[in-house]
Amino acid sequence: MENNRSNIPSISPAAVVVAAVFLLVSVIGINWFTTFVPEVLPAQASAESKSVDELFYILVIIGGLVFFLIQGMLLISVIFFRVRDDDRSDGPTYHGNPLLEVVWTIIPALVVVYLAVISFNVWNQNSEPKAAVNMINGEETVIRVTGARYAWTHNYETSRLNPEGEPIVINSGDKLHTYIGQNVDLELRAQDVIHSYWVPAMRVKQDLLPGNPDTGGRPTEIRFTPARVEGVEYPAEYPIVCAELCGDGHGRMRGTVIVYEDEAQFLEQFYEPAIHAILNPPADPVLRGEIVIQEYICNSCHTLDSLGWSSRTGPSMNGIADRAGERVAGQSAEEYIATSVWNAQAFVVPGYTEQMAVFGPDQSDANKMSAEQLYAIVAYLCTQGEQSDCDNENSTVAIPEAIKTAFGLDVDITFGQGDSEAESAASETSEEAGESE
Repeated sequence: MENNRSNIPSISPAAVVVAAVFLLVSVIGINWFTTFVPEVLPAQASAESKSVDELFYILVIIGGLVFFLIQGMLLISVIFFRVRDDDRSDGPTYHGNPLLEVVWTIIPALVVVYLAVISFNVWNQNSEPKAAVNMINGEETVIRVTGARYAWTHNYETSRLNPEGEPIVINSGDKLHTYIGQNVDLELRAQDVIHSYWVPAMRVKQDLLPGNPDTGGRPTEIRFTPARVEGVEYPAEYPIVCAELCGDGHGRMRGTVIVYEDEAQFLEQFYEPAIHAILNPPADPVLRGEIVIQEYICNSCHTLDSLGWSSRTGPSMNGIADRAGERVAGQSAEEYIATSVWNAQAFVVPGYTEQMAVFGPDQSDANKMSAEQLYAIVAYLCTQGEQSDCDNENSTVAIPEAIKTAFGLDVDITFGQGDSEAESAASETSEEAGESE
């Protein structure tokens, strides 16, 4: 075999010039490309988003340089070191190049260490606990988020008290309400499997880890501070999505962050109306039930045309009142619906699995449902049908009796009514009970 060590090609000046030009063009091109990044990414809607985007720019620049450098070297090698037409010898044999190996080991290692350090600094800065979190009316408020297949639920444990002296809890369903400048600190829990709470516009994402079901799952935290976005009209809305595959309804597990311009707008448009609605719910249980049922995650699995629900993970609730009386022999429609809501594991519709969460007064915050709330929900569901099996004309007696039979609990049907209306309702209920006896 011909000794071809003397044929080792050398790097010509032209190759050096081409490599230098290619590297310069790559740097200019990558810098130009980064100017389009803000058009691709969502608006920087939080104080944390700027540092996250700056880190992203650095990653794009370094990644782009590595990519174009490798492709450029490959292109230069193909052009300048290609085999010549009159060359029939073997290629040169190399055995190690310590200098080259040291260079291509040290430089990537330094780049990785640099990225690790700045990434840790950004993470540490954005996740650091802040003072005066969730401030509403000068007081800190606990905001809990529950992830369950396939919906988010937000609860505000306020400083306001109900007539029983208990803190009022606002359930805002899949919507998180906040305002510009509020230091938001959310306590996250998963009820079933791993979920991931991701708000792209805020540049924050946090996994929810399942744990002890009695406490609603292992708690994690996420923190951010909404910031003003130029040209945006407030209140502004930003999507919440689940970034962890959690089942066939994963794509539907969405929510909304509603950002108000200031605390005054937040109080006027969300907080005070929510408090008022809790302290003064509609006297009509059907109207109250229509409001209450939307505070829970029912829409994530069921179809109900009257409320615009279209999920198919669970059985359709359209016309539920027409078939509820025939589902279980010897059981009234009211009792069947009440049991299905509070103890879904008691009945499983053929073709569906036991995925529905259990609701009731002893459940965690997201699934906590009083007997009065159950009464209102049953009253509303009893109207979902053309020929309801429910005794809607005597619902103030039929539904409480059904709840009493199923769970042994008494229902205060006067909840949410004025004094005169409550006395009238109580009197009518007594008369109807006497007639039924």
